[in-house]
Amino acid sequence: MTSPAPVGVWQEVLASAPQALPTQTPEWLECACTVTGYENASRLYRTADGRRLVLPLVRRAHLGSFVAVESSLPVGWGAAGLLGEGGFVRPDDVRMVLADLAGQPAVSVSLRPDPGTAESWELGCPAGVQRHPLMAQTLSLAGGFGEVWRTRFRGDTRNRVRRAERAQVVVERDDTGRLVPVLQELYAKSVDRWARQDGVPLALARWRAARLEPPGKLRTVAAVLGPRCRIYAAFVGGRPAAAIAVLFGQTVAAMWRGAMDEELAGPTYANYLLHRTAIEEAAEAGCVSYHLGDSAPGSPLALFKSRFGAVEQHYASYRIERIPVASLAGRARHRVSSVLRRVRGRG
Repeated sequence: MTSPAPVGVWQEVLASAPQALPTQTPEWLECACTVTGYENASRLYRTADGRRLVLPLVRRAHLGSFVAVESSLPVGWGAAGLLGEGGFVRPDDVRMVLADLAGQPAVSVSLRPDPGTAESWELGCPAGVQRHPLMAQTLSLAGGFGEVWRTRFRGDTRNRVRRAERAQVVVERDDTGRLVPVLQELYAKSVDRWARQDGVPLALARWRAARLEPPGKLRTVAAVLGPRCRIYAAFVGGRPAAAIAVLFGQTVAAMWRGAMDEELAGPTYANYLLHRTAIEEAAEAGCVSYHLGDSAPGSPLALFKSRFGAVEQHYASYRIERIPVASLAGRARHRVSSVLRRVRGRG
């Protein structure tokens, strides 16, 4: 095992795995470390038959170096987990890596793998490792955009795209960072809307959002990734209605961030034309799949994604804990949320 993983070797493994996620690259790890203050703790493994495995991993030390927390990847930075040479992750690979991590001094290691490797992680995960179920949604781009439009988009989705076009919704795309302020402005509006819907004090919601999405985060990603980070923004009458950030890998595109002004986007179906444009460009770029991220099963967001033909991928995140730091923090957050709901008569 070698840590950090040599960038050159990491790139070789990536080149052999064209369907790797855009969030499994060394450039993405660089962005995460720059923004969060974590350090690069990536690991390179070799299997018994000589295959190379890379685990994108970051570390934050507390109380000097006595308490270290590791993540693959931190909250807000997407899935990573194990990247296997040739694009394969086997149960034995997972078993070997988890055994290695369990023997390390970090008090907590969290792992959110590529949903496409879910079966190997389930089969390779030993008893004692905590498991949290998740659901992602992914659209196959096989056959090109024409096939996606005709057979995977629902009929009402195609109608809503046409209605957005008739409403003269204009979609712009940029990969230079020019549209970063537009997405940030819409995100700020979305945070306020989510706070009202959830009954969370506005000041608390904005504080949480600033920690999860600091102002420099999107700018850093846009600067480091360049053309591999495209921001799409939909405008209604010259005003920003919705925007998304899409990351591009070798053959995989992944929607990473999205936000909207509901009063503008809702009546005009701006989000439908926005996603249609991004999906078409991903297909034209040679991508074979378009990841729409995680959703809660049965939620309105999951329904929205399914309208484009995205299928569910059930997988899990994993956690190894020597001291239940994350578990205790999670219970504390749950208690705070319960108190807030009771105060507002929602508990």
